[in-house]
Amino acid sequence: MTMVEKEEKQKERNEDEDEEENTAEELLIVGEEYLEEGKYEEAIEVYKEIVRKEPRLPTLAKACNDCGAAYVSLEEYEMAIGFFNAALNLRDYLMDEGISTCYNLGLLYRRMGDEEKAEEYFKRGDILKEEHKRRDEEAMRILSTEL
Repeated sequence: MTMVEKEEKQKERNEDEDEEENTAEELLIVGEEYLEEGKYEEAIEVYKEIVRKEPRLPTLAKACNDCGAAYVSLEEYEMAIGFFNAALNLRDYLMDEGISTCYNLGLLYRRMGDEEKAEEYFKRGDILKEEHKRRDEEAMRILSTEL
């Protein structure tokens, strides 16, 4: 093996190691950037890589929701529904407990012409939002009396 071939092999190994070093959480940021830039296929590949890494559940839940959004942008609605439903199955790990995922599904079903399902998910999102608000207010009440 020539010196140039050795250097090329080492460069390939270093690139492979760099890819493996990215945590699922770091990849989530990359996926979000791709999503914001309109690079939906790239975002989807990153989100799928996150799933393969078997990340912590909050990261997985966010990746599923964001992957669903990318699929909506590509008009691949069935894939979007699948990822949104996966996110809802992990809703306890989402920052908003699935509120935005419900609204995303409502908007998607409306886009698909299924107003009944759209309303179902909008209502579900509203219920979650009210429950979230109630718990926040209760927590603030408790904290204000403790301090």
